Amino acid sequence: MFSRENIRVENRWLYPSAIVDQLRTALSNGAEMHADESRRNFYDLNAEGRTYFIYISPASGSVTLIATWVQKRPSADAKSAGQAPWWRRITEHFLAA
Repeated sequence: MFSRENIRVENRWLYPSAIVDQLRTALSNGAEMHADESRRNFYDLNAEGRTYFIYISPASGSVTLIATWVQKRPSADAKSAGQAPWWRRITEHFLAA
């Protein structure tokens, strides 16, 4: 079973230790995990501007870091001044020419 104490994180893809430490801290602080509906024991966890995709072993409780990425922020350009998304503006430009 998963325990917040003595969290063991397996880092098979050799992510930098700072990222693994951030994940371990988020887990020990009780960050909210979102279960992957199509895979048992897989979770998404969002913390400090990053998303972590992890597997938690039901047998040992160890956490395997599968992937991590920086969360995207909404584009200010697409929402500014009520303009259409960038791709629509470009398409309109080419069609007008």
